[in-house]
Amino acid sequence: MSLFDSLTPKELNILVNIVAVALTEGNSADDNNVLGNFLTAVSANILVIAAQQQTLSSLEDKQKQIKDLKKQIKKLENDL
Repeated sequence: MSLFDSLTPKELNILVNIVAVALTEGNSADDNNVLGNFLTAVSANILVIAAQQQTLSSLEDKQKQIKDLKKQIKKLENDL
């Protein structure tokens, strides 16, 4: 996501506002409620996916650390 990586928090906020105005322009309050709830649901699912990706990545890193530590222990035992 290089586009988002290069934006400052203020620029990202401005972009969010522009998108919100563009998506809701000319819609009824009911339509905007449905759209807002839909986007909230999509956002929640994206956050669940990101959390699981982070969990799996962290687990993978821990397993690699354990493997490296076991190698170090074995090497130390062999050196004795």
